[in-house]
Amino acid sequence: MQLLRLLAEHVQLEKPLPWNVYDAGGTLLLSKGYLLTASQQLDALFARGMYADAEALKAHWRGSNSPARPQAFDPFSAWSEVQTRLSLLLREHRQTADFTEKFSQLAQAARRSCEKDPDVGIFMMMQLDLTRYAVAHSVHCGIVCELIASKLGWSESEREVLAKAALSMNIGMVELQATLAAQSGPPNERQRGEIREHPERGRIMLATAGVSDSDWLTAVAEHHETPDGHGYPCGKQSVGQLSELIRVADVFGAKVSARAGRCALQPDQAARALFLSMGGNTNPLAAMLIKEVGIYPPGSFVRLANGETAIVVRRGERANTPSVAAFANPSGVAYGEPLRRDTAKAEFAVSGCVPREKVMVRVNPARLYGYERG
Repeated sequence: MQLLRLLAEHVQLEKPLPWNVYDAGGTLLLSKGYLLTASQQLDALFARGMYADAEALKAHWRGSNSPARPQAFDPFSAWSEVQTRLSLLLREHRQTADFTEKFSQLAQAARRSCEKDPDVGIFMMMQLDLTRYAVAHSVHCGIVCELIASKLGWSESEREVLAKAALSMNIGMVELQATLAAQSGPPNERQRGEIREHPERGRIMLATAGVSDSDWLTAVAEHHETPDGHGYPCGKQSVGQLSELIRVADVFGAKVSARAGRCALQPDQAARALFLSMGGNTNPLAAMLIKEVGIYPPGSFVRLANGETAIVVRRGERANTPSVAAFANPSGVAYGEPLRRDTAKAEFAVSGCVPREKVMVRVNPARLYGYERG
């Protein structure tokens, strides 16, 4: 039996496990059908290390991808499926004979979901749980890259390669990235070495898996190089647009994501830090990212002028007038149902961001966006 380490996107609370779960040594921890009900229980298991039989995982995914599934578009399910498929492909690249074709199909699925409802993709990036960071971060970078490349008028072929490179950029450090997200301290010397080597390692792994597209391979190898020559692994000063856009999206996504050792930056702070660190107006890609994602992106929490706490649902015509749903009154008491507010009106204007860790109220994303079933 070949064991594959599980990531958070493979397991859902309140849903029976579709396969047995083991520890790293193959000892059975949870039987198929077991129902996990507490996030603390799930966090403890992930910290210990949860594994499943690779063949059981593949069989489950093939079954869930059958034509009998409901045809109505559900972006939350679509993005969850993209993350699960990506996790398997990145980890099983050596055993996947048609890796390039399957990866291309995955990139197309991600781009279709982004085209149908990009705000949900941004929402999921801003609401990302650190236990899902390892793979979801690459998916979210792909979303940002697609939005910007589309706005800039990049060709279809350029955007297709961009999506594949963004999704596979961290194939050289998937396991390490999951470890670092849950690690409270800074990387140790060995981990720093792996981080510096992962772009080139990723290029080699992709080439070994059958990828022959030089633009794809180069974008992965150079996505941490910087124009000032202080990037890695080679310290290049000249990199292509694909690599540069992936780097910009990567940096922003990392800034707005929490880790075990630090809280996420507020999106307006992250946007300001990104803009300044990348040369301000001299970096058009950074400026375009801020314009497209917004200073109050979908999924971020905000305070309104009347004291209410709200969650941003969609981007607005202007950066400071997003579409929001208020879910708590000025005293912090939750409403029975979120209330839509027009932030273009003075009484509902956004006065600032609210740290995610300060919000105790849970909202139903599918209901917010009108995708709730039943």
